[in-house]
Amino acid sequence: MNYSASITDYFKSPKWVMNTLLAGVCVFIPFVGQIVIKGWLITGFWGREEERSETFPDFDFNNFGKYLERGLWPFLVTLVSSLVLGLVMAVVIVPVMMIFSLALPGHNSQASGCAAVFMFGFMVVFYLAMIVAIMFLLTPLTLRATITQDFGQSFNFAFIKRFVTLMWKEILLSSLFQLVAGMVLVCIGALALCVGMYFAIVPAYFCWIHLHKQLYRLYLSRGGEPISLSPKLRDYPAPAPAA
Repeated sequence: MNYSASITDYFKSPKWVMNTLLAGVCVFIPFVGQIVIKGWLITGFWGREEERSETFPDFDFNNFGKYLERGLWPFLVTLVSSLVLGLVMAVVIVPVMMIFSLALPGHNSQASGCAAVFMFGFMVVFYLAMIVAIMFLLTPLTLRATITQDFGQSFNFAFIKRFVTLMWKEILLSSLFQLVAGMVLVCIGALALCVGMYFAIVPAYFCWIHLHKQLYRLYLSRGGEPISLSPKLRDYPAPAPAA
């Protein structure tokens, strides 16, 4: 995994400043904006044979609809999966909190304090466990949704299990790197009268999708089953295989 390249490759494009400004405008479009930005990046990473960062396609508002379509499926898969995981958290947390509130003694402050500490510890452990679960689940789901451009095909649990088994360490490290890198980029952007923090989201998304492609390639190198690339990702027919 080349973590630094997920950041530096963005700035190799001769028009990275203009791309940041144009794509950054989409950040201010509720809901649709982030889908369009990711759709543009998905096009650059998965929709072309040329993979040099210097030739990464420029953001073009004429392709707004195309970007929206390509970014829609990963967004929907992430949204539905997050809602399901949120429901699971609620099913576990709400009953536990009710039980603890009923079990707390009313007049023994020391016992109440111990129970509160135990409850806090349980919540921290459970919350961290859910974050890790989200990392392991959403990464293969989003990756598969990106490549297949299909909602139903994204939920291939055999693939998810295989991917996590082969790549769990890299998923964890890349997720942590993405989190830290995103925070750093946003903080740097905030120095530009705070407005820059919104435009910093663009290279942060670039980092995210760059790492996903690296994970997929590493997964294949370890014997993982390849995913058929959707023809919807290409603006031209794929080259015919050599005879």
